[in-house]
Amino acid sequence: MSSSVHYYQKELKRIAWRLQYRVRAERQRELPLKTELLLISALSPEQEIESKLFIEYILGLIPSDTGQKVIRLFYLEDQSEAEIAKELNISQQAVNKWRRKTIQSLSERMSS
Repeated sequence: MSSSVHYYQKELKRIAWRLQYRVRAERQRELPLKTELLLISALSPEQEIESKLFIEYILGLIPSDTGQKVIRLFYLEDQSEAEIAKELNISQQAVNKWRRKTIQSLSERMSS
């Protein structure tokens, strides 16, 4: 009996570690962008306008309307993937895929 309890404790620890790793990795990718968006509100009116224009320019680089909507809703309006999925009438997994692919596409366009 104790060996099976030990086995399941070990498995739960392994699963918890994987979840923590995924969350940490996602935060490292997304937190800088969200932090920059929060800093925009602390800028002077001229700087705020410039920042908003830059954000609109970046959004304009996204070729897909769906990709633009997902990025705008997720990062600018701070909606969850579930809320976006409901609004766009697509699955939550599709929202996640659109978000990841769009960010990757933007990253490639900005680095070249």
